[in-house]
Amino acid sequence: MAMTAGHHDDAPEGRQAVRVHFVERLRDAGIQKPKGMAAGAFDQMLDRQVEWLAYMHTENLRTLAEQVLDNASGPKRDQCPSELVIRQMARGLQERPVQANRIMTSWLASIEGPSAQMAGHLVELYRYLRQNGRPPGPFDKIKINEAARNNSGTLARFRERMEHGTATEEERRWVVAYAADQREANDIVRAGAERRFAKQEGMTA
Repeated sequence: MAMTAGHHDDAPEGRQAVRVHFVERLRDAGIQKPKGMAAGAFDQMLDRQVEWLAYMHTENLRTLAEQVLDNASGPKRDQCPSELVIRQMARGLQERPVQANRIMTSWLASIEGPSAQMAGHLVELYRYLRQNGRPPGPFDKIKINEAARNNSGTLARFRERMEHGTATEEERRWVVAYAADQREANDIVRAGAERRFAKQEGMTA
């Protein structure tokens, strides 16, 4: 059964776990580069996997290594699957947490997060980044603001119905999902602010 909880890549089960339980397992088994790929490029691909897979639990890394070996191609069944295939296998075992998405740390955790908080569209920006994986353009920002205004009204109506006991189950789920995304987005923004503060303190110490 796939495990869904994740962790940061500086946790005990992080990059080092990927190197030991995934990369070394493949190397020990004699895995070779995919057909048509240079040896240096294969090494770089494995280095990228160390970074990308650092969220996974040890048991899932071991399972992933075995799946990669089982799906090796070539006459000797020793050619590694592509980087994309490996990532798809990894997601099937354990979904990558939102916090591991680089766009969240480079955009939402930056000054853009606090600005979105003040403007009242943090949840909508968070959802946009989660879905698209890239910073919003001018038109995207318009849509984000429109969604924030619509969601604000929807949230007020649904909460009022919940207070009166007339909300449907779907409306309750909508409120719960919105609140969960709001907590997650606020946590990311707060973590970014703490990192900036710690960096400033280190520079002034």
